[in-house]
Amino acid sequence: MMLAIRRPLLSVAVGLSLVAPALVAQDAASRDEVRARREARRAAQTQPNGQDLSRGMAERTRAENSLREAFARAVRQRLSLSEQQTSQLVDVNRRFGDDRLKIVREEIRLRRELRQAVDGIDGNSSPATARLLDQLLDSQRQRVDLQQKEQAALSEFLTPEQRVRYIAMTEQLRRRIKVRADSARGAAGQP
Repeated sequence: MMLAIRRPLLSVAVGLSLVAPALVAQDAASRDEVRARREARRAAQTQPNGQDLSRGMAERTRAENSLREAFARAVRQRLSLSEQQTSQLVDVNRRFGDDRLKIVREEIRLRRELRQAVDGIDGNSSPATARLLDQLLDSQRQRVDLQQKEQAALSEFLTPEQRVRYIAMTEQLRRRIKVRADSARGAAGQP
């Protein structure tokens, strides 16, 4: 009986020993292919006139537009907005959107530089760090000022309840986008 069990195990072991090197080689080839694709993507992104970069940007633009349209439909439905209110909301978003984006980008840049200054080896960077911190606080004040102006504009055609719901919806969307961006960065191996 024991011999009957050993023979199939032995044949499986021999079979695995014959197939395993091929599987390992295939796995290594797959890793090399993945690595090559990743490097090609990076190279395409670093080329300012690369076709892959423009295609990626076009896809991103389409995705952003699709997201904006879906969000606008959801806002209109959940807030029970009229056509006029929807049009006014679009106008307010356009009016304040560019400034908001500039401020957010500036805050991101300043935080990155602050991290580098704090993590840096140079102990003489305290004045530069203080300057960056002051700039970050100024940027945050600008963001709050912009939010107040935006809320004043929204109050002209939205009820306080609609504004609260709208704020909640935009915050939820920002969190979702951040989670997706963080997971995409993590999948790409970026910090």
